[in-house]
Amino acid sequence: MKKVLWLLAFGFWLLALMFPIVYSIPLSVSAQKNKGQFSLGIYPPIFEINAQAPANIDAKINIQNLSEFSQNLSITFKSFRPDEKGDGTLRYEAAPPTLQKIKVYDGENPLEQITLDPFESRDLALKMDIESNTPGGDYYFSVIFLSQENQDSKISQSKITGGIGTNVILSVGRKGPFRGQIKEFSIPRLVTHGPVPITLLLANNSSYYLNPTGRIIIQDMFHREAGQINILPQYVLANSSRFMKDSDQASPTFERAAQIERLESDHPVLIWPETFLFGLYTAYAHIKLSENGPVFETKASFIAIPAYMLFAISFLAFVLIGIYLRVKKKI
Repeated sequence: MKKVLWLLAFGFWLLALMFPIVYSIPLSVSAQKNKGQFSLGIYPPIFEINAQAPANIDAKINIQNLSEFSQNLSITFKSFRPDEKGDGTLRYEAAPPTLQKIKVYDGENPLEQITLDPFESRDLALKMDIESNTPGGDYYFSVIFLSQENQDSKISQSKITGGIGTNVILSVGRKGPFRGQIKEFSIPRLVTHGPVPITLLLANNSSYYLNPTGRIIIQDMFHREAGQINILPQYVLANSSRFMKDSDQASPTFERAAQIERLESDHPVLIWPETFLFGLYTAYAHIKLSENGPVFETKASFIAIPAYMLFAISFLAFVLIGIYLRVKKKI
């Protein structure tokens, strides 16, 4: 009898323990649903527009409400420039007079705000007039759709909260010769293990954006090719610099993403994934700023010694120095 009572008591205790756990799970899911109410998609995420003044720009934008709730959105425009850090971060600023005639249209109707029904997709038009006296060069701005319900919606110097946008790269006039340089190409002098981080900083001294291509070929001490890294095409905006990445970082795996985070100290890097390294290596960079050039080449060398081997060499050197000092003292 005591055993039965003990089992009943234990059962009620277990039920009391599980009750709050079971019923707390739906509350968490519900909270996640509320947090995920704001969900939008936009296409294309970036425009490249080349125009000769005077010109009328008419570009198509598709915006989608991906949630089951209606969205009331305001439309605004912000000019941007690349951050001085060179990591691809953008900084928003006031739009210049040239960009103040931009409008978003739904058919023939100019919009300052828009309401999207649940799961609705809408085709809009971005229109602007380029006057004949518009100075040549690049103009960078974002078309931003901000949620009116989200009280936290704001645009800071570097990010949008509670909104979505598409970036526009507008080039006015005939593009002249591109000018630039390799500002930095460096590798740690001594490497104890792979993967190896490689720093490549490109400067664009032109009035128009660049989309450089290139590769890095790594040779061992016997001048044999040990590896090759393809550079990921990235925008280097006018009169700015940017650290480059390798093409494998375009869609990294989870393991690769963790590797990138570990190797990036304070700026983006290219990564040579080779793990076992020994000896002297030389990396040759071949960079083409545009289809028509110019082309830049440079190189950097590094020594790779496994950590255990470096420890063994250091220990052996310490022993030999000790023996030498003892022999010298006796003499």
